[in-house]
Amino acid sequence: MNDTHTNINTATDSKTSVQATDSRQTAVPFSFAQQWEFTLKELRETLRDRRTIVTLMAMPLLLYPMLGLGLRFLAFQESSDQKVEYRLAIGSETEGAWLSEALQLGNSLLAASSEAKEQQPAPDVQLLVPNDPSEFDLEALVKNSAADVGVRVQLNGASVGNQFPATARVQLLQSRDSVRSRDAADYVQQRLAAANIDWIRQTSELNGKPFRLPVEQIRVLLEPAETGSAVLGLLPLILLLMTVTGGVYPAIDLTAGERERNTLETLMALPVPRFRLLVAKFVAVVAVTMLTGLMNLLAMSITLYALQLDKTLLGGDGFTLGLGCKLFLALSAFALFYSAVLLLLTSSARSFKEAQAYLIPLLLLSIAPGLVILMPGWNLASGTAALPLVNMLLLSRELLEGTVTLLPAMVAIVSTVLYGVAALAMAAQVFGNDAAAIGSRGGWKDLLQRPKELSQQPSITAALVGLAILFPAYFVTSGVLSRGDAQPSGRLGLSAAMTIALFVGLPWLLLRWQRIDVLAGLGLKKTSWHYYVAAGMLGIATWPWIFELVVLAQSIGIRGIDLSQIENVESLLAGWREVPLWLIVVCLGVVPGVCEECFFRGYLFNGLKQHLNATWTIVVAAVAFGLFHVVLAGGAAPERLLPSTLMGLLLGWMAYRSGSIVPSIVLHAIHNSTLLLVVQSRDLLAEWNIGQVEQVHLPWLWLAVSAGVLGVGLMITRLAIKPAPFSTKEPETI
Repeated sequence: MNDTHTNINTATDSKTSVQATDSRQTAVPFSFAQQWEFTLKELRETLRDRRTIVTLMAMPLLLYPMLGLGLRFLAFQESSDQKVEYRLAIGSETEGAWLSEALQLGNSLLAASSEAKEQQPAPDVQLLVPNDPSEFDLEALVKNSAADVGVRVQLNGASVGNQFPATARVQLLQSRDSVRSRDAADYVQQRLAAANIDWIRQTSELNGKPFRLPVEQIRVLLEPAETGSAVLGLLPLILLLMTVTGGVYPAIDLTAGERERNTLETLMALPVPRFRLLVAKFVAVVAVTMLTGLMNLLAMSITLYALQLDKTLLGGDGFTLGLGCKLFLALSAFALFYSAVLLLLTSSARSFKEAQAYLIPLLLLSIAPGLVILMPGWNLASGTAALPLVNMLLLSRELLEGTVTLLPAMVAIVSTVLYGVAALAMAAQVFGNDAAAIGSRGGWKDLLQRPKELSQQPSITAALVGLAILFPAYFVTSGVLSRGDAQPSGRLGLSAAMTIALFVGLPWLLLRWQRIDVLAGLGLKKTSWHYYVAAGMLGIATWPWIFELVVLAQSIGIRGIDLSQIENVESLLAGWREVPLWLIVVCLGVVPGVCEECFFRGYLFNGLKQHLNATWTIVVAAVAFGLFHVVLAGGAAPERLLPSTLMGLLLGWMAYRSGSIVPSIVLHAIHNSTLLLVVQSRDLLAEWNIGQVEQVHLPWLWLAVSAGVLGVGLMITRLAIKPAPFSTKEPETI
């Protein structure tokens, strides 16, 4: 390893570099120790740069105290000592006249009191009376800040004393998050309370009449039309931009900088796939970016605490350790994405200056989504959770506001990570271009041009890009289907059509674009009959254990369906009872079993194995498979993550052993169909007294029989004749 490290820093000529690059056509075994050495080298070189240290340490310490002073000014601007004007919306002229007289009486009483001499000057009051009461919406005026307080007056008509004609019941409509609205409501309430005291005194002087409180006040807190303040909308943008600035200089220095120093050719001459070289640089950039994010979080939290802005801006307990950890998780996902994008842009630059020219427009474009989310109506939902950069800004804002929900947050993080992985794969293709290695400009056209020659397997770049496209598309279409009012049979048909289009149509288009044989690219090959037998046995025997894992997850509190949604789920299941059983099995059992295997164990699996060994290929495909099954139509089911991932491991192992996805399709389809048949036949099984199907857990006899069948199926799969080896060589390109 020391020889390798020495070679990295040794100059060589272009001819030797090209010859060494060509020599990497042979297989190179993956070594974690070697990869660790490459990563340490990149980290050492990055942390030696003074610009990186200044960006990492000095910038947050200088920026956030100055920013905190500005935030303090914005937060307390509404509570200044200047004379203000309160806008009170009232429903009619009659109510306005009553309120005006009541406020004048309260003002006169407070002015005569000794406490009034120490109070601030009374604000001006403007009554907003409608021309057409039928089109006057008090709540909308308060929510949209057109009025500070809405006032509803219900006149009782009974006279009290000589100073005022009638008693009334008053309701105040106040905006929850507005300081001005709160102060205006306090102003009205104090005046009416003073008038009440005077009227009570007059009533007590009347003999022979029962006492009655003239004015009953009710203050209603209304949520504003746009939750969150402009300050909380601006903080995430500053935090994210300050975080990614830490990775700008390392990304430029480790790519364009090496090319400008004439050390990139030597690096490319090493007998190591260039994807692994770029991964080492990527880890270094991500590490510096995350350290920058951590420093920014610390500086921001200390500033908010020192200036006593934490509870004013965030409410509740202010900036807590839990909130900081959640924000750091969001920043980490964003750092993975943005670091990959930085490397994608800088890998094709020939000089430091050219790379800077690429990144300045990128940083300017990154500011635009931050300004967009300040507009009303933007929140983290099914339509925005998959938008790059916008989703992380909205997630950070909702974390600060305390209004984040599980499913959109999870989709935002997962989709951002997938976008980063796809960008890194494309960066490796540009970084690994031989023309770029000898200093010429090129590589960008290769990302969009179709290959000239036919091939048998998709590249890892195409596989990761397909995964990055599929996840947000699946989430959005699932949310759209959940909002429809179609009949159960129609909804099942739409769900099946969506599954076919996404999990088969998308990889088919990508394979055709790459000039890859579709059957070979999806792994649809013939294999030994032993695997079909084993797949059938495993499909029948796995569903009880998957069911038990789901029940176990729900028993420990991992549950995605809210109690408020149970009625909707029960009505959906009741509608399914009217649908033919064969249609349910086909749409929810067979179609997903076939289509999901075409993508996960076919297209994605064959692309991953170009750079990963069998174990990691199976694991990565299984984790992606598990994450997809957490997303439901309009909700999330976190209890399905572990069972679906374990099922993905079994399906991946079957595809690896058999060399074909056909046995895994059989296993998956039988598993789904068997589970559906059991669920749909619960009433019939109970009538026949076959198993205690109404209990939470399955009968022990069922589990014992399934365990025996499962063991036999695994044994047949292990002993069956294995086809061609998993991978014959380490490919040259991604």
